[in-house]
Amino acid sequence: MLDKNANILVVDDTFIMRESLRRILATMGYENVIQAENGREAVKAVEDENNNIGLVFLDIIMPIMDGKTALKTIRETNKTIPIVMLTSVADKDSIMECSKLGMSSYVLKPINAVEGPDILKGIFRKL
Repeated sequence: MLDKNANILVVDDTFIMRESLRRILATMGYENVIQAENGREAVKAVEDENNNIGLVFLDIIMPIMDGKTALKTIRETNKTIPIVMLTSVADKDSIMECSKLGMSSYVLKPINAVEGPDILKGIFRKL
């Protein structure tokens, strides 16, 4: 299970999605959530050692820098941080590409408050 003291970075260009995931994580006891709107912000947040990020939720499709590019960039300097990709479409090619780039897992959006905690617990067990 994920350390409850580590920060979780939630990256999505939609505020409602970020906030929804933050609320689900809070119900699970994970209060330390940092939010970013795009891949460029995500890369900066991970590179900042003061953030103590233990897990990243990263949307695949975003403006400025998409999730695939951010994943690749993060993996160039950090091979160990768990990165869970967020996608609204179960596109096999995208999932395979992200897998090759080093994603830890993926979640289909939207994540609702009823099923979300169980889905996330299943992912956390694998990390």
